[in-house]
Amino acid sequence: MSKTILHIDGDSFFASCEISLNHKLKGKPVVTGQERGIATAMSPEAKALGVSRGMPVFRIRKELPQVIITHSNYTSYGIFAQRMYDIVRRYTPLVEEYSIDECFADITLAIGEFGAPEALGKAIKEALNRELGMTFSVGIGPSKVLAKVASKWQKPNGLTVIKQEDVRTFLKDVQIGKIWGIGPQTTLAMQSRGIQTGLDFIEHSKDWVAANFARPIVEIWHELQGMSVHRVNSDSEEDQSSIQCTRTFTPPTQSKIELLSELSKNVEGACVKARRQKLCARRIHYFLKTQEFRYKRKEIMLVNPVSSPADIMHEINKSFDEIFRSNTTYRATGVTLAGLVDDTHIQTDLFGGSRKVQDWARVFEALDKVDKRFGSHTLMLGSSLRSLRKYKKIKKVFRIPSMGEVN
Repeated sequence: MSKTILHIDGDSFFASCEISLNHKLKGKPVVTGQERGIATAMSPEAKALGVSRGMPVFRIRKELPQVIITHSNYTSYGIFAQRMYDIVRRYTPLVEEYSIDECFADITLAIGEFGAPEALGKAIKEALNRELGMTFSVGIGPSKVLAKVASKWQKPNGLTVIKQEDVRTFLKDVQIGKIWGIGPQTTLAMQSRGIQTGLDFIEHSKDWVAANFARPIVEIWHELQGMSVHRVNSDSEEDQSSIQCTRTFTPPTQSKIELLSELSKNVEGACVKARRQKLCARRIHYFLKTQEFRYKRKEIMLVNPVSSPADIMHEINKSFDEIFRSNTTYRATGVTLAGLVDDTHIQTDLFGGSRKVQDWARVFEALDKVDKRFGSHTLMLGSSLRSLRKYKKIKKVFRIPSMGEVN
C-alpha cells in the first residue's frame, strides 16, 4: 500500500516560542542563545539583518545593537513541542516525535474525511498556527525523505505536497547535499561521480547505487523514488509490544565513550525488564538527543531475537558512527526493544547464532540472580561503568572475556 507522510517543521522554533510567550517581541529581531554565546535561533527579522546560526553574541551586539538576544528556555520549548505533537495526534495516532521542532505523521488512513492530502495538511497547519501562536512549514509526500524535501520547499509558513508524478520535477532543483540523510562526505563522493541533484541520484539504477554506497544511501534512493522504506516510528505502533529505557544525564557530554556508556546503561535496564518477562527482541531502536533537543535515531533488525545487552551493544557499536557527530553536545540517550517474542521462540540456525544467544541467556540469568541478592548494578557490562557517578571510586575491576570490565 502506498503511503502519505507529513512532515512538520517549526519556523525559527526557539525564537518563535519566545515571541509567543512575550507578544511585545512580535515583529522584532529576536535571537536565542545568550547562555551559549552564539545564536541558536533567529526570528525572520533577525535573519533579514544578516544574523545566522552560530554567529557569536558579542559580534551581534556590536554590529546589530537593535537585535534582542535572550537566554534559551528549553523547558518552555519542550512544552511547546509536546503541544505540537498532541495537536497532530488529533488527526492521526501515527506521529513520530523526531525532534523538539519537527515531527513526522503517517496520514495515509486519515485523509478520507478531508478528501485530499492538501486539505488535511492545511487543517493541521492552521490548528498549529492558531493554538501555538507561531508558524510551521508543512511538507507531504509518499515517503519520509520526500516529505522532508517538501517541508523545506516553502519556508517559512509553507505547505507543499509532492505527488508521485511530480517527484522528478521537484528533485531536479534540490542539491544532493540538502537531502535528509546525505552527509558531507557522501555528498563529496556523489559529486565526484557527477551527482549534483536529487534527480541525478535517482536516475542511476538501484544496482549502481548499491555497488557504490552503503545500505542507508540505498534506502534514501528508494525513498526519493517515492517508496516508503522508513516507517513513521510512533508510540502507538509499538503499543505494548516494546520495552523502552531512556536517561537524561548531567552534565551533557560530547564524549563518544561516555555517550556509549549511557546508552549501554539503558540497554542493560531494558534487557533486565525483557528477561523478567521472558521476552526477546527482534528489533532495536536507539536514539541520541542533543542539547538542542534534536534526535538522531537508528533501527536495527536482528538475525535472532535476543535479550542480552552484550549482543545488543555489539550491534549498536557497528552502527553508532552513522548517527554520532563529534563536536555536538548530547544530553540523553534511549533504547527501545521492539518486536518482542517469547524467549522460547528462538530458532536454530546453521551457524550457531541461536546457540550463542542461549549461552548468553544463561550468563545473564546468573547475573540477574546476583543483582537480586546484592542489589541492582552489582555486576554490569564494562561499557556501562562510566555512566555511574561512583565510577572513579571503583577500585576493583575484573575483566571477563567478551564482556569487558565488570566491577
